[in-house]
Amino acid sequence: MTSVRQVIASLAICLFAMTVSFGLAAQPNEPRPDSVQKIELENAQNRIADWEATLDAIEESISGEEISGRVISDGRDRIETIQLAINELRGRADERLQRFEAALGKLGEPPAEGEEEVPEVARERDRIGQDIARVGGVLKQLELVNFRASELSDQLSGLARERFTRRVLGRVDVPFDPVVWFEAWREIVKLPSMVQARYSNLELEGDVADQLSEVAPGLVFLTFIVIAALIGGEVVVLRYMPARWNSVPDEDRVSLISGTRFLFTALVPGIALLIAYGILESRDALLSGAMGDFVLQCFAAALFLLFVGAAVRSVHSPFAPSLRRSGTTPRGARVVGFCSLAVAVIFAFDMVLLQGATTLGTSLDIALVQSISNVLVISVLLFVCSLGVFWQHDERDRHEIWSKIERRSRRGLKVIAIMMPVLMLLGYVALARFILENLMMALAFLTCYWLLRGYCRALMHTYLVRPESSEDSNVSDAVHGTLYFWLRVLIDVVMFSIAVPVAVMIFTDIAWADLILAVQQAFIGIQVGGIHFSLRSIMLAALMFVIVLAVMRFFQRMLSTRVLPNTKLDQGLQHSVSAIFGYAGICLAILLAVSAAGLDLSNLAIIAGAISVGIGFGMQSIVNNFVSGLILLVERPIKVGDWIVVGADQGFVKDIRVRATEIETFDRSSVVIPNSELISNRVLNWTLKERSGRGIIKIGVSYGSDVDKVREILLEMADKRREILTYPAPQVVFMDFGASSLDFELRYFLRDIGDVIAVASSIRFEVVQRFRDEGIEIPFPQRDLNLRDIDKLTDAIRDAGKGAPKKIEKAEPEEPETSEDKAEDAPSDTEDSGADQKAAPPSATKDVSRDRDAPGREIPDAGGSPDGDAPR
Repeated sequence: MTSVRQVIASLAICLFAMTVSFGLAAQPNEPRPDSVQKIELENAQNRIADWEATLDAIEESISGEEISGRVISDGRDRIETIQLAINELRGRADERLQRFEAALGKLGEPPAEGEEEVPEVARERDRIGQDIARVGGVLKQLELVNFRASELSDQLSGLARERFTRRVLGRVDVPFDPVVWFEAWREIVKLPSMVQARYSNLELEGDVADQLSEVAPGLVFLTFIVIAALIGGEVVVLRYMPARWNSVPDEDRVSLISGTRFLFTALVPGIALLIAYGILESRDALLSGAMGDFVLQCFAAALFLLFVGAAVRSVHSPFAPSLRRSGTTPRGARVVGFCSLAVAVIFAFDMVLLQGATTLGTSLDIALVQSISNVLVISVLLFVCSLGVFWQHDERDRHEIWSKIERRSRRGLKVIAIMMPVLMLLGYVALARFILENLMMALAFLTCYWLLRGYCRALMHTYLVRPESSEDSNVSDAVHGTLYFWLRVLIDVVMFSIAVPVAVMIFTDIAWADLILAVQQAFIGIQVGGIHFSLRSIMLAALMFVIVLAVMRFFQRMLSTRVLPNTKLDQGLQHSVSAIFGYAGICLAILLAVSAAGLDLSNLAIIAGAISVGIGFGMQSIVNNFVSGLILLVERPIKVGDWIVVGADQGFVKDIRVRATEIETFDRSSVVIPNSELISNRVLNWTLKERSGRGIIKIGVSYGSDVDKVREILLEMADKRREILTYPAPQVVFMDFGASSLDFELRYFLRDIGDVIAVASSIRFEVVQRFRDEGIEIPFPQRDLNLRDIDKLTDAIRDAGKGAPKKIEKAEPEEPETSEDKAEDAPSDTEDSGADQKAAPPSATKDVSRDRDAPGREIPDAGGSPDGDAPR
């Protein structure tokens, strides 16, 4: 841990030292900004005159026939500086003009004709009017200068595009004669001796020597930083970092090590090189003419080599397979890594050599041969890197997004590697070089972006999402996953916002001033009719909405978890108060966001009218449900936690939302009912006023049972249940003399009606056991069966058993017996059947009678009729 802190501290010291050295070196030539706006406006005329002279010089420089790329680049840089200064001065002038106008408004309206004004007020009014006129004149001059600068910038952009088109799409004759190639390469080999012959006797005198002596210490210090970062970065990463992150998951560990490696060996030396070039560029005498272009190309080549070398070591890691982030095989990592490094070296060498040949004024054949040779070699190396034999092909990862991108990228690289030599042979050398340069820059840029993105994600996941502490072990994986997801989104948004402007500056011809003006225009906005649209107001409105909504949700959560539970309000009322507070917070956030966006709230009447038309046509049900939801929250016919019955659905109210209400049934399923149905239809609420409710258990005993004993047992069962209230006291009601039993009802009141089923079931279990112990019978339904002409039936059965067929007389249909007939026939039936008829077993009689009467028998249940125990 100590070594890591030392490394981080040393990195911070190096960055601070580089910043200080750059500031000290660039300080003498930087103009000191004046903080007082009045002084700025007084010097505005002089600054405007200087800008006019600069624009005249730029216009004169581009009036000739042959215009070099350096003239166009310098002109655009100077115009960019002028436009930035104009914008700054115009902002200060606008601010001062607003102050003058506000002061003039404090003086009131000017006097009418024929009226006199207080002399002091009149003098102050005249003075402020003169100031407003002077500031207004400066603003008009700034507009004219800005317009002229924009015209010249557009003219330079057109010249640059024309020059670029002519250079890139121009076709040259490719020399196929071997003698020409031999002579060209011999001249290329002699370039170092030509440089030595030209600059060996160069003596630094005057301003060049003085300025070089001033910046020499800073350049030496920055060189030391570059060397220390290159050597120390590899040592730190390979020796200390792997042991530090052993407990980290493999994916994060590799990302952390490769990102740290890239940070030390690419970003730190790259920043040092940029600062060194900035120091040299701040001295006018050091980078002038062709030598300045050559030094620029040297710095660009060194920076490109640094980034590509660090990317190859961090991504492919040829000698440390455990730290590899690419999908190459072990052999492919070495081949692709060395080929990529060779491509970077050849490309950087080509940049420096081509600019050196231009500076020395060599022949066109040398540049042509050099470009063709280098592009051919690079094409071969790129084709080798794209071969599938050096890349892994795992069927499990074949359909993942990154695997698809990798395969398609390799195919595109093959196409480009084949296309560039073809373009060379056709004579489009400049076009092939243009494709190669943009390809190299794109690969380097995307690799850097990918490494830094993975590095930031790994840092967040390691030190913020899952810190190394024992307290974090109680946090669930779902919370970690959600936090990591939003942190990844934040990292992607921030990095994408930074990468897009940088990519625009690298791969397009858009100047920095143009980019700033575009952003400012987006933030300033446009006027459409009476409504002003701007990115700044939209972002401010969105930020205001999010902040206010987050604050209101925080207070809503505190209200529902800390304040309301400590009050005497019931749960449903607490939910209603919390929900109304949440809706009020949403309305407040919307109103503040609309105000922050600059919209006039009086225009909401028009919007409301349009919304009312929409409601009349297609939003009736939505608004009906919304209004019904508000009525439910205010009137509270149902509350959260209530047991309600709506049609065929019943259950407990879980949530009352704006459009619908959620009910959880006893099967743990959710039923979403529109709020309008709860208002317009009949709703049975078992717990509207209180939680208590009545339960009923129906019980039947045989006719020979002791009814007093039955009453005593039932009351005893009810009295010992804690869920049953003692007042009103439980009671046993003798309901009726049934067909088969004496019918009783045990009626009681429960503390919580939600326990009705559980309590009724427990009492039934105990009653059955107690009745068995006391010998009390719970009868089945019974029915007597009377058969007429039993003697004839007996003779027929007897004769059938002897085997003699006998004609059986047809029986006449039975007529329904009256009570008198039944009374007269009863003795004879008993006498006739006493000897011959055997009584059926009691169990069989009960089973037959029970099966016959089962469809018409009503079984008591908690979900039966309203006279039963209770609704389900």
